[in-house]
Amino acid sequence: CGRKNTARMENFAPGFQVGDGIGMDLKLSNHVFNALKRHAYSEERRSARLHEKKEHSTAEKAVDPKTRLLMYKMVNSGMLETITGCISTGKESVVFNAYGGSMEDEKEDSKVIPTECAIKVFKTTLNEFKNRDKYIKDDFRFKDRFSKLNPRKIIRMWAEKEMHNLTRMQRAGIPCPTVVLLKKHILVMSFIGHDQVPAPKLKEVKLSSEELKEAYHQTLHLMQKLYNECTLVHADLSEYNMLWHAGKVWLIDVSQSVEPTHPHGLEFLFRDCRNVSQFFQKGGVKEALGERELFNAVSGLSISADMKLTS
Repeated sequence: CGRKNTARMENFAPGFQVGDGIGMDLKLSNHVFNALKRHAYSEERRSARLHEKKEHSTAEKAVDPKTRLLMYKMVNSGMLETITGCISTGKESVVFNAYGGSMEDEKEDSKVIPTECAIKVFKTTLNEFKNRDKYIKDDFRFKDRFSKLNPRKIIRMWAEKEMHNLTRMQRAGIPCPTVVLLKKHILVMSFIGHDQVPAPKLKEVKLSSEELKEAYHQTLHLMQKLYNECTLVHADLSEYNMLWHAGKVWLIDVSQSVEPTHPHGLEFLFRDCRNVSQFFQKGGVKEALGERELFNAVSGLSISADMKLTS
């Protein structure tokens, strides 16, 4: 039995060094053999996971070597079980799906990691952010730091801004991703979707007339809650960054969100109202307010047709 176990070790993964146990006439008990087998299998899985992620990340131009290293560390530490692949690519960021592990060894927090996570990687090239400076340099929460930072740290500030906005939204009970961890320019959040398939955007999903009507009323309520309870304006709200999941509208992509007191805050809100109003009116929702009526309903202010908020 002992010699048979030694011979069976040759069937372990090629990367697992077993040495010349047969030549040494080595005998292994079932207990030791099974322990080695479990260890070999575990190492093979970890190696395969890291290799797969490296191959995928290398193909993704937005993920530079330093970013890859940060992502690998999340897997190696056990915080993430595996990173399955890219689910979304935008001008400013790339989003990956991952399966959560545990944060037992992490010093920051002992919070529970969601079963599935979304990893939002903010691109480290500043080109895509040059036209978006106004969202952060005029935000009183960040403007003092903005002027003193180098380009790479400004990118980190975008990730930090999204984290703070999401945290504020979550406290108000707004359906949105839950923040798990921020590491430099990488934001780990709960995944809105199931089995690696992200929840569809309102732009993509086919809803019945009743569901679309329900989605509109939810959106109106969320905009009011965002403005009045979170003191935030989304500033990029449209059918492209509202998800439909479990019968609810979820808000995502809030790195650019600002407070209403921002110099362009009301202008951004009016633009959000225009996008929302046009989408639901085109969808046939009779109850959908026009952009000005929606603006008034959300803000509690009163603007008339002859007032101009946008340039």
